[in-house]
Amino acid sequence: MSTCINCKSDVSTAFCSNCGQPNPPKKLTFGYLWYDFQSRIYGFDGMFPRTLRDLTIQPGVAAREHIAGNRVKHYGPVGYFFLMITVFLLILSMIDVNLMEFMSSATKEIADTSQNQSGQLAQQKLMGFVYDNMRTFSFLIIIPITLTAWLFFRKAGYNILEHSVLPFYVFGHTYWLTILSLLFFYFFETSPRLTIQLVISILFFAFACSNFYNHNSKVKAFFKGIAVYLIGYFLFVVMMIVFTVIYVFTNPEFMEMIRPKK
Repeated sequence: MSTCINCKSDVSTAFCSNCGQPNPPKKLTFGYLWYDFQSRIYGFDGMFPRTLRDLTIQPGVAAREHIAGNRVKHYGPVGYFFLMITVFLLILSMIDVNLMEFMSSATKEIADTSQNQSGQLAQQKLMGFVYDNMRTFSFLIIIPITLTAWLFFRKAGYNILEHSVLPFYVFGHTYWLTILSLLFFYFFETSPRLTIQLVISILFFAFACSNFYNHNSKVKAFFKGIAVYLIGYFLFVVMMIVFTVIYVFTNPEFMEMIRPKK
């Protein structure tokens, strides 16, 4: 009889009956570390690679399976969405790329070097605010997309939460495109145009809609998906403008930075 190192229960078998902790605990070896790595990355019967594969070739089917109750085949939509944001931010910090320079390169907008120091500081402060709240802003786009999808695909029989599954999956998955663009910028000091990324994202979302909403023909669902994305994205831009205005006018320090100098 021994004591479980995890929950302190009495243990007389190879595993604790209370928490499953091995008894005695395994020593750290290269073999164990490799096993732990494989189980974390490829665990749950290959959940991670299967999620990547299915969200690439049949995102709508993966979303329908999740709604139908299959919760072990793929990562959950919300978890996958925030996982991809975290991966993007982690890579951004690891390679030490300036977010403002990256975004400027993607939009092919060159900062006006003639602006005064206060204007540059204001721009940096605003970009820092966006970076610090990127998870929140990224989440906000799901709201108008979901509401628009609910309006366009009311006959699908899904409630609002069920309509959100596909946007979470798709927008999380398209972060791979942003990550590739970020790495391209790191190595070549330029990045693909934002309009190209946007077009690919729109077409991928429409493709996902075509195999998610099966009450319509695939062609009709595809074009509806394009409309949902464009309208939802427009509403998101409006939301961002409102948030930016509120931030500017409730931040005295920022107001002082952008105030014209006499």
